[in-house]
Amino acid sequence: MNPARKKKMVVLIDWYLPGYKAGGPIQSVASMVSRLNDEFDFAIITADTDLHETTPYAGIRSNEWNTLADGSRVYYFSKSEKHFSKLKQLMLDEQADVIYLNSLFSLFFTIYPLIIRKNFMPSRKTVLAPRGMLGKGALDIKPFKKKMFLLAARIAGIYKNITWHASTNLEAEEVKKHFGKKQKIRIATNLSSPKAPPVLNRPKEIGSARFFFLSRISSKKNLLATISAFSKIPVGCNAALDIYGPIDDVAYWEQCKGTMLQLPAHLSINYNGAIANKEAEAMMSTYHFSLLQTQHENFGHSIVESMAAGCPVIISDQTPW
Repeated sequence: MNPARKKKMVVLIDWYLPGYKAGGPIQSVASMVSRLNDEFDFAIITADTDLHETTPYAGIRSNEWNTLADGSRVYYFSKSEKHFSKLKQLMLDEQADVIYLNSLFSLFFTIYPLIIRKNFMPSRKTVLAPRGMLGKGALDIKPFKKKMFLLAARIAGIYKNITWHASTNLEAEEVKKHFGKKQKIRIATNLSSPKAPPVLNRPKEIGSARFFFLSRISSKKNLLATISAFSKIPVGCNAALDIYGPIDDVAYWEQCKGTMLQLPAHLSINYNGAIANKEAEAMMSTYHFSLLQTQHENFGHSIVESMAAGCPVIISDQTPW
């Protein structure tokens, strides 16, 4: 091997840039690519739509390689072309030094690649980042289905002979709990994009404050508890909470809206939909606090982004922070 050649890393992920609705995993991979581009030749394999969307991204070519501004190559699968045989051929053609996976439960972007690797390239180094999916808060959502899957995966040996990328010591312990203490685990915190120091210019009046929540709307992110806590701000304090993020669980969102309808008159909550990452920094600079009472977070990109924007965070104790 030519020592000057950069190692090739093939990254498989359900959603990637220019997508943003899947949140943290997209940011984790994008930051890894931007920070380590000098050391690795990145090739990302993903879908051509964002989370919960059916229309392909504008400006990309589906079912072929696209070169992004950072020099990385991205292959965007359309729904109609997502076949095992096509993925197998793509992975064999790439001949990566490292295969990097970003989900435990994704059939097409984790399970299929592991099967392909096991049967056609067994010596290929493979790294799997669970992205918080082994945390109690995450496993408590559809618990029976996930526990049965993990049991079947262990019996079938799907996750054998891989390296686990744990973001924290806690995540490493979660891997050992579910897959045994002999697992090969490397602990490295997720990377975030480099930021310039924030320019702080937030007008603040005594007795009033503006809060925001930025995350997918699902029970794991615990928006309902955030709204309940917000509703207890006493009379005499005017406060507003703006919610940003895609609706991941419609039934859960209906519960949240029901609680919002019971707010006292001195408090207000508004839902502003999903927001692109490139717009989030400017948005954060206009608020006094961010709120994220999550049930589990293996990193928490919105927490880091808030701090980078000079906005204090109010979070649960279920994060590395």
